[in-house]
Amino acid sequence: MSRAQQGWLHSATFRRFLQLFSAHRGTIASALLFMTLSGLASGASAYVVKPILDHIFIARQAHMLLWLPLLVIAIYAVKGLADYAGGVLLARMEEDILRQLREKLYAHTLRLSLPTLLGQSQGSTLSRMSLDLTLLQQSLSVLARFFLSGVQILALIGVAFYMSWQLALICLGTLPLAFYPLIRFGQSLRRRGHEQQEQMGGILGQFAESLRGVEVIKSQGTEDFEAQRFAGLAAMYYRLMMRIVRIQKASTPVMELIAALGIAVTIYLGGHQVVSGAMSTGAFFAFLTALAMVYEPLRQLSSANNQLQQGLSAADRLFLWLDQPLEPEDPAETLPHLDSSWRCQNLTLRFAGETVLDALDLEIPAGSFTAITGASGSGKTSLLRVILGLLRPDEGQIWIGQRPENEMSLRRYRQHFAYVPQEPLLFSGNVLENIAYADPQPDRERAESVARAAHCWEFLGGLGGLDLRVEGHGSNFSGGQRQRLAIARALYLERPFLVLDEATSALDSESEQRILETLEALRGKVTIIVAAHREASLVLADQVIHLEHGRRHGDDAWRAQGSAANP
Repeated sequence: MSRAQQGWLHSATFRRFLQLFSAHRGTIASALLFMTLSGLASGASAYVVKPILDHIFIARQAHMLLWLPLLVIAIYAVKGLADYAGGVLLARMEEDILRQLREKLYAHTLRLSLPTLLGQSQGSTLSRMSLDLTLLQQSLSVLARFFLSGVQILALIGVAFYMSWQLALICLGTLPLAFYPLIRFGQSLRRRGHEQQEQMGGILGQFAESLRGVEVIKSQGTEDFEAQRFAGLAAMYYRLMMRIVRIQKASTPVMELIAALGIAVTIYLGGHQVVSGAMSTGAFFAFLTALAMVYEPLRQLSSANNQLQQGLSAADRLFLWLDQPLEPEDPAETLPHLDSSWRCQNLTLRFAGETVLDALDLEIPAGSFTAITGASGSGKTSLLRVILGLLRPDEGQIWIGQRPENEMSLRRYRQHFAYVPQEPLLFSGNVLENIAYADPQPDRERAESVARAAHCWEFLGGLGGLDLRVEGHGSNFSGGQRQRLAIARALYLERPFLVLDEATSALDSESEQRILETLEALRGKVTIIVAAHREASLVLADQVIHLEHGRRHGDDAWRAQGSAANP
């Protein structure tokens, strides 16, 4: 039996979904009380039809002209206040649950291992925070509708049985017909919901990719090509959504047809009882009103079930994401000092079934300048990720100073390193907030000192200094300026290792010279590890580690012939 065919009330996803409400029992109890009042008021509004017809329009009792209209007002006042109070309570609970889910999803994503994140498309990850949470929000709100509709149905059926239990038994025999389409439509929507989320992930991924590569797209004049690619994804999503819409919209006419069948049977059989005198006109119309009103909450149940099934398909994806193992949350650890030498023995790393680093033996002395070079795909970036603690090796041993890496927490290990990526990342805010990133009390003097050391003051001094705003991921700075700001942020951390990944590969000669001057000034103060191709960076190095297919190869000879090997 497929998952969609199993009863969703007994599914693991639904049980886990209900656990989201566990901290809101008091709110739920209060809301249920108000919904019960609203449901009873709905039953009372059907019952009041009998005295109105019997006492006013048939018996013509004048004194009832005042009391019965006031009773109608009171019934709907109670219903309105109960609906308002219950709705506000439930909305507050829903928003609080969603807030907690957003926070948990974001924090969980950041703590996933790097291989896990690299194995997911950006669009798929973004769709969980956008579409999946939106669908889940809808399903949170419809659960209350299930209860309210259930109370209304019971109250109205109670009125119908009070008026004529024989007629009620006959007419309500159509109710089982109403539940069959509920189940079938819900199963179909659950399956389509998974497809909807996957396709939205593809759309978001394409959009994010285009924004990252907008300069390439514009420079090559490929806007139309990209627009056509996106249009293909959008068309697929449109066709899927139309299938979903057809299923959703089919539920309403089916429910109305079932309602019409019940009402037709009621008119025929009830009319016979009124004609024969076995039932009063008021009782018949109260019965008919109650029966007609039953099908409205049934229709709402159909719509709520459709939304719940889509929400549960989103919950499947969210819970699957949240169940992925996190990097270990190591306890707080205090070391007497941070060491500044690094070495490894028999270091082997496999990624996606391929050996990326093969039995490496390396030693990086404290205070040294080490350059890692090699052709594209040789393993430079993977080695940097291992050094930074972003990837764990499959085999081999690593030491920081004299201490094995596996004897310290992952967080403490990473605190040895300050990292400057190939594409520098600047955050929204001002320059001070970027250099002193995540420091709750930024030290302006220290920030200015590292900005000067990274040759940032050449362009910051006349533009506002540390208070200069960073616009659009640093669009108001050149590539070299962004790179120097990233180096300043790394220096602000005052960590024993400075690791740079192709820090000058995309820069002009003047910007490269400024960064090399910064690195030259840091020689001996920190241990510098640079992945590089360009000869200027290699000249500064105390040692050059040349990689070929993940193995160390001919470093000293290669370095001596660097200008010939890498023109």
